[in-house]
Amino acid sequence: MSNPAHPLSLPTIGGLFPTGLRALAGGLALLAAGSPHLARAQSIATNQGRVFSVLEENDMVVKTDRHYTQGLKISYLQADGDVPRVAARMLELVPSVAYQPNALKFGYQIGQSMFTPANIRTRAALPADRPYGGWLYTGLILQRRGETRGGTPVLENFAIDLGIVGPESLAEEAQTWVHELRGRPLPLGWRHQLRTEPGINLKYERSYLFRSSWTNRFAMDLIPRGGFSVGNVDTSLRFGGMFRAGWNLPGNFGLQTVDSLTTPEGGHPPGRVDWSRRLGVWAFVGTEGRLVGHNIFLDGNLYQSSQHVEKELLIGELRTGFAVQLGRCLLGFTQVFRTPEFRKQPEHDAYGSVFAQIVF
Repeated sequence: MSNPAHPLSLPTIGGLFPTGLRALAGGLALLAAGSPHLARAQSIATNQGRVFSVLEENDMVVKTDRHYTQGLKISYLQADGDVPRVAARMLELVPSVAYQPNALKFGYQIGQSMFTPANIRTRAALPADRPYGGWLYTGLILQRRGETRGGTPVLENFAIDLGIVGPESLAEEAQTWVHELRGRPLPLGWRHQLRTEPGINLKYERSYLFRSSWTNRFAMDLIPRGGFSVGNVDTSLRFGGMFRAGWNLPGNFGLQTVDSLTTPEGGHPPGRVDWSRRLGVWAFVGTEGRLVGHNIFLDGNLYQSSQHVEKELLIGELRTGFAVQLGRCLLGFTQVFRTPEFRKQPEHDAYGSVFAQIVF
């Protein structure tokens, strides 16, 4: 990872987010035109197995080393129905609005994210840029799948993340180790990072899956989603969607990024599986808009004095990429473009997200 010689050339905020929205609108039009009517997606199997996923993100794919610079998340979802009794009973208290749930999934995740200013080669504080910060966390996941009365698949994702912000997040050690390994200049300003603060975040998101098949194997789908995050690390309201097209599209709800509200799901039913239909390739484009109430990595510590910047209340993301299904393995790459997150940020940010998943 190295600092760029020139600013990253990206579309302006007037062109970035609306471009993605136009792409999604075009995808919906293609879905409607691809068949006499918008075909409902095949029902997601109600007896899915275990899922192990790894997400690794870094901005080195665009040759920058700034702001959100590294993220890692590992998640594991148990087989359908293998849910602790307490969690299942708690979820019974949450009404399922406008759809009928027919499967529950429970899991765990662990992750780390790190943030830096654009200039990591100075020991001085940089009050005009975002502060150094790290987030080390673990979490519990509860997913509920079902269908609307019309047969449209629905996924609800509930999660709680618990962790630590500050030196105990080990972000300084992780970035220094990677730079030493790659022979890059060491980051020098971590002494100005956010102070120690326990973190908690509650997350919820609902997604829908609309599909149209052109041939026996080729299909397109649209996945709108919306949700929120509440906590001292991130409080935000989010809405977005994804358009996919390809061969042998899976019945899941698309690739996620590290800070997505939904944990990557999927799996296959136990017993005999037609693996010829588990070989596929597809491309996608998606957008997400966020109304940000609080972001500790911009606003600074909640109850201690720390470096901070004036955040933007509304940010947008454009995501594009591809995925390949090889039997039990799913591999994917997402390129993310994000509008400025604070008032004096001179340019957009971008990073790459590599996804790997194994289903059992």
